[in-house]
Amino acid sequence: MIKTYLVGCNKDADIVIKNADRSVSGFHIELTEDTNGKYYVIDRKSTNGTYRKHGGRWQPIRQTYVSLDDRLLLGKYLVTVRQLLAMLKEI
Repeated sequence: MIKTYLVGCNKDADIVIKNADRSVSGFHIELTEDTNGKYYVIDRKSTNGTYRKHGGRWQPIRQTYVSLDDRLLLGKYLVTVRQLLAMLKEI
């Protein structure tokens, strides 16, 4: 089963980033787990962008597969996919 989560500082997001500065959009990214257990991130046209640390550099991403321990910047907010999933609110 494919699972997709909205991530951002909006209280209605599936994964709410608390204590985020204004660089994180209300619905900043979509995080999808596919049927093979792989994760895919889509930037939702956020104001301050989404970046992944790759090859020692921060690279802007619009959509890409990521690993659980990939470091992401949502605006200026540093987080891993694993940390985002730990923040998943119970539905």
